[in-house]
Amino acid sequence: MENFKKYIKFFKLFIIAYVIVSFGFVLFFSGRDFLKVIFHINVFYFLIGIIIWILFIVLDGFRILIISKGIGKSLSLKISIEFITSGSFFALTTPFGGGGLIYQAWLLKKYNFSLNQTLSLIISRGICIFIPYLTFLPFVISSVKSNLLKIFVIYAFLIAFIFFLVLIFKKEYRERLKEINWKFLILAILISFPIQVIYLSFLYISLKTLSINSNFIDTLLRQVIMQLSTYFQITPGGLGISELISSIIIFENLDFKYIGFSIVLWRFFSGYLSGFVGFFLIINRLKAPTQGAN
Repeated sequence: MENFKKYIKFFKLFIIAYVIVSFGFVLFFSGRDFLKVIFHINVFYFLIGIIIWILFIVLDGFRILIISKGIGKSLSLKISIEFITSGSFFALTTPFGGGGLIYQAWLLKKYNFSLNQTLSLIISRGICIFIPYLTFLPFVISSVKSNLLKIFVIYAFLIAFIFFLVLIFKKEYRERLKEINWKFLILAILISFPIQVIYLSFLYISLKTLSINSNFIDTLLRQVIMQLSTYFQITPGGLGISELISSIIIFENLDFKYIGFSIVLWRFFSGYLSGFVGFFLIINRLKAPTQGAN
């Protein structure tokens, strides 16, 4: 518990860094037009973004529930959401986004999950996320015009390809996949397509929040590039690096002064909101640990 208190202090510093980086990023692009951009903010679409995030997180929770049944377990929707958002919190605050496994394993152990079953759950969810992205990539490639974006598409494809190579060639991961009933995994993959489309709408919602009209399909495909290009960054939560990469990807189609706001809003909906909720669920869990199992 003492170590976690130290981690909470680090999280507070991270929040300060997030605010400074985000504000600096916005000011860099908006400059003297800062207030002008502020006045273009449409609160209605911001609230729509919150609603869409809630829809996404609930559906993602159902996906976890389905995968858990595939390995002979039964998680509630509430615990599934806690599992997701706690992972998002540690992904934001640890390099390469890989710090959530220990907490998630500790959490699921309370519900009679072994470490191997927790790994099976995490790997299966990763597959469910990446397969839609890989399916969308050919459409992304056909829509890309600039050479710079083509470079990011290649990089994004390599990230996804390496992920699957690790799954295929690492014996431990193959063994974990054998623990899940394939019927449940296929069902989880099928429902992942609409789930990831909802998730990929966050860039479109961010632009609409700034009163910017954009093509939904174009923003969806660009977010595929942005999402895959910003995975596994060396900084906690990809802070700074993800903003830079994302701004380059949407630069050619957007007025310069709106880029900073757009990226900060997109990052808020697509990552930080889940992480913030995860933080409060973790604190609540540690204050009053749940006993018992399903």
